[in-house]
Amino acid sequence: MAAENALTMATPTMARVCLYGDLQRFGRRTDLSIKTAAEGIRALAVQIPGFRQRLSEGWYQVRIAGQDTSADNLTARLH
Repeated sequence: MAAENALTMATPTMARVCLYGDLQRFGRRTDLSIKTAAEGIRALAVQIPGFRQRLSEGWYQVRIAGQDTSADNLTARLH
C-alpha cells in the first residue's frame, strides 16, 4: 500500500502563453501545463511548425506576470 503523500514532485500549473507582434501568426493565446518559461517555449517549439525557426531569426522578450525576464532566469535549455 502506497503512502498517502508518496508523490513529492511539484505539479505543473496551467499558464497562459500570449504571443505578440509577428509571433501572433502562430496563435495569440495558448494554455499550457508548465513549470518554467523555458519549458513553455520548448513546448510551443515542439508543437507548432516553424515556431523554433522564427524564434531563432529574431529578438523577443519574455514576460512573466507582467515583469520582463532575463535569459539567466530561463532555467532550462531550449536545444
